[in-house]
Amino acid sequence: MLEQLSLLDLAVIGICVVLTGVSKTAMPAAGVVSGTVLAGVLTPTTASGFLVPLLVVSDVIALARFRQHVQWRLILRLMPGLVVGFGLMALAFKYLDTSVLARVLGILILLSVAMEVIRRRRLARVTAADVAPAPGALGDEADEARPSVVRSAFFGTLAGMTTMAANAGGTAMTLYLISMRVPMLTFMGTSAWFFFFLNAAKVPVVLTLGLITEHTLLVSLAYLPVLFGGAALGIWAFNRMDQALFNRVALVISGLAGAWVLVHG
Repeated sequence: MLEQLSLLDLAVIGICVVLTGVSKTAMPAAGVVSGTVLAGVLTPTTASGFLVPLLVVSDVIALARFRQHVQWRLILRLMPGLVVGFGLMALAFKYLDTSVLARVLGILILLSVAMEVIRRRRLARVTAADVAPAPGALGDEADEARPSVVRSAFFGTLAGMTTMAANAGGTAMTLYLISMRVPMLTFMGTSAWFFFFLNAAKVPVVLTLGLITEHTLLVSLAYLPVLFGGAALGIWAFNRMDQALFNRVALVISGLAGAWVLVHG
């Protein structure tokens, strides 16, 4: 595989692997573009065989750093929607073009980002005016119970659909956790466990399909140092962000990821 690639291709693959590492230790949505670009450089099937082992390794790195900060109830709330999302995409693949589906999902991601930005600005105005917020406006657990069920169902379904159609599940998860107003460490710990289970479940599938071969595995191993470098870069960046900056960066990257999926399909 490597001998058929140019130096530019190898460099692009390296950048994508760095982004994969960063996405696991600083910002999950950062990995969306890398998956799409790799599919373009290597073809989708080869990219899957190359990337899945690296994803599992990077998930283990993320768990080593953030595993104790998980909120399992947030993951469990996503599961019904995730299953629905998988089912919808399996059905849609029979009747619609994959690129069309990806672009529809890109629009949904951008709308979700816009809605979250509008909601945060509204809450900021309420706080600035020193007016008592409406029930649930500041994320009180009891008041958020009913709305969070709707959000969990929506983002779970979106995560399942985007993972299947555009490898963009990180964006849906990011928007879900941002909307639930979880602290940075809880955000990363919950994401780490969620994507560990999701990517581990992909392994038997890609093995059965013959996408992971001895050759693709050797190439994945060759890029492991690059992955570790990206993970270290992510940890460095994460340690220098406060909650407000983390939320802003998460929304910006999610918006860019949604735009990328919309344009490139």
